[in-house]
Parts: sequence; C-alpha cells; structure tokens
Amino acid sequence: MSKYNVHGGHNKKVPGASGILDEVTEDRKVKNKVISYLKAQGHTVYDCTDDAGTTQSKNLANIVAKCNKHSVDLDISIHLNSGRNDKKGDGKTGGVEVLCYSTSAKKEAKKIADEIADTFGYALRSDKTTPSGYAGVKIDKSLFVLRSTKAKAVLIECCFVDDKDDAKAWDADKCAKAIVKAVTGKAVASGESSSSGNNASASSGSKPSSGSSNTAKAKVTVDGYWGPNTTKALQKIFGTTADGKVSNQFKCYKSQNPGLEDGWDWKDDPSGYSPLIKAIQKKVGATQDGHIGPKTIKKIQKWMGTTQDGVFSKASPCIKKLQQWINKQ
Repeated sequence: MSKYNVHGGHNKKVPGASGILDEVTEDRKVKNKVISYLKAQGHTVYDCTDDAGTTQSKNLANIVAKCNKHSVDLDISIHLNSGRNDKKGDGKTGGVEVLCYSTSAKKEAKKIADEIADTFGYALRSDKTTPSGYAGVKIDKSLFVLRSTKAKAVLIECCFVDDKDDAKAWDADKCAKAIVKAVTGKAVASGESSSSGNNASASSGSKPSSGSSNTAKAKVTVDGYWGPNTTKALQKIFGTTADGKVSNQFKCYKSQNPGLEDGWDWKDDPSGYSPLIKAIQKKVGATQDGHIGPKTIKKIQKWMGTTQDGVFSKASPCIKKLQQWINKQ
C-alpha cells in the first residue's frame, strides 16, 4: 500500500478564490473524501491542511512543514481555479489543470487531469509548459508547495469557481473519487467509505459483464433513434454519469445524423467532451476525443456489423443494433 499527504489549499483566514463556488469550502469537501476513500482502500494518509496560518506565507509554510514530516509517495494539493468570470455561462468549461514542479510527476498529474475531465466533461487546460502529449498538465517551478515539499507533488486546480458551466457540473464527491482512481488505479467501490454514497463516476470504457452493477436494467425501445433513454442506458453500462445527456458535441454533425435525437448537447465550438462518447470510442478502437463524428460512427457501425457509411440515419440500423445490444446487458 502507498502513503500520501493530502491537503486543501488556503483557509478561512487566508481565503482562496470565490465566485459561484467557494474554493476553501469545496477543496475541504474534496480533501476529506479523498482521505476517507484512500484510507478505506488501505493506504496511509496524512492530512496536511492548515487552518491556523493568518497570512499566505504562514499558511504555505505550515502546509509544507506538515508535508515534510512524513515520507510519502505523493503530496496532493487540492485547489479550485478562478479567472473565467463567466457567471452567466457561455457553454464552455474553464476546465481542469494539474501542476507539478517537474516532469517527474507528469504521469501522475496526467492521470488526475484525465479522470476529472472524464468525470465532468471539463476541458484540459494547457500552456507552453505542458509536456508534449500531456494535455491538462502544467510545469510550474514558482509555487511554494511544489518546490518546497520533499516528496513528488501535484497541485490540482479542479475547476473554475467563477464559471457557470464548471459549477453546474461540479460535485465534490465525484471529484474525490476521480482523484483516488487516478492515483491508485482503483475505482472507489460502493460502501468503501462511510460517506461514499454512489459508485465511482469516472469511465473505464471497457465493456462490463452482464452481471455488472452498472448494467442497464430497463429495456430501451429498439427504434433506431438515439435519445435520452438510449444515452442513459449506455451511461449505466459504461459507468459514466447517468443523466441522459451527451455533452459537448460539434453542431456541424447534427444535421448529418437525424438518428441522434434529444439529449445531444450541440455546440459550435465545444470546449469539453462527452465521457460517454470517449468510453465508447475506447471500446470500438476509435480516437478517444469524446466527440461523435464520421470516423467514430464508422467504428460503431463496424462493431455492430452494419453498413459503415459514417452517419446515423433516421431509424438507423446501427442504432437499432446498439439498442438490441443494450437490452442484452
């Protein structure tokens, strides 16, 4: 088993970002659940959160001092971001980013960023410091916690407190489960913590067995139209959030695919993606970008054994086959 330091950023005396969400309130929720879930899996966890420091420098110094008392595999610093100032919502998410001091922690950072993005459909934020192939990861040598802790460390900016689209999707418990799955490689099981509630929401993309707890129990109508009921059934099968919506899809494909009905979130320029579509893409061997399009549709059609023309027509034979497959799970 592994050892971890976990802390929430800032405190009530040295408040963090505030908007639609409050950073200190939310990072404490996530921190507490991450600690609880890690301990339930048998890991050793130290809470290095500081609620005593009255200045930013004291707060940071206290956190680092607590972290450096322990020999651990990873320091996990939990924060929420700000700067979008999008309180009305523009249909785009601010997204998630995970910062680390050097590329030595880039793999851990990437796994965390991907799990959070998959869970909420958040964009992966990158800049000129982002290592090639590591979208959502940033290298930052200026942050005190990252450069002063002895162990490998990551600082997670889970989402934006001042972005309506981020806040609408946000759930501290789901975020905690995503972080735990990313760092341990093991999803949080139902009942694994006294406060756990639901199963982990992050998508694995693999096809569950017919006895899986995520399988769709209700039958869907086999009519060749992919609407909310078909979406929700697929979400249950693939282990993503079961809300009946396919988020963040390119509007240019709407008219080309009349077999896709209500529940598809069509946007001119989506900043995020659909965890469900990404999970299906993994299953069928398509590029995993979370967006429906001709190439992905052809892969689904190949999987279902129907004509591979790259479109979902009215009363689509491929969607009918998919609905039949759903009802067998």
